[in-house]
Amino acid sequence: MQVQWAATILCPIDSIYWIKATFITNEMMIKMKKINATPLSVSVLLSVVVLLSSCGAAGNKKLVLRHMVAFQFKEEVSENRREQAVSDFLALKDLIPEIKKFEGGDQVSAGGLDKGFSHCFILTFESEEARDIYMPHPAHMEVVNKNKPLLNDLLVMEYWGVE
Repeated sequence: MQVQWAATILCPIDSIYWIKATFITNEMMIKMKKINATPLSVSVLLSVVVLLSSCGAAGNKKLVLRHMVAFQFKEEVSENRREQAVSDFLALKDLIPEIKKFEGGDQVSAGGLDKGFSHCFILTFESEEARDIYMPHPAHMEVVNKNKPLLNDLLVMEYWGVE
């Protein structure tokens, strides 16, 4: 899968695991040549992968989809109303079983690069399909419709992580 290969590039420490999980395709061979891998080093790496997988040493890591959401409230929204909006959002963890992990809170960085976003959350899903169930879920849509008018801006990004 293309996503698993992207994780290999982003997580070189886990590259043996990811190559084991995805095997070597022609596309990967091209990418490996760009990082100066020779056919011999690929053969050695594959031998190590076979050895590790037979011993169970590769671990139980898996890809998960991380869904990041950041809120920028309008200035006129009261602190109590902001807290209620955040509480509404956090409550989705108990209402939508496809959300495997949900964390976040107030922006606390002192770097001054928050661009006015005051809250950030990361929701973890086991797959794109699980995320696709979450997006139109009635509980999610209720929170969106209730709180969207309070926001000046909203940032949503996703990435593949490892657990």
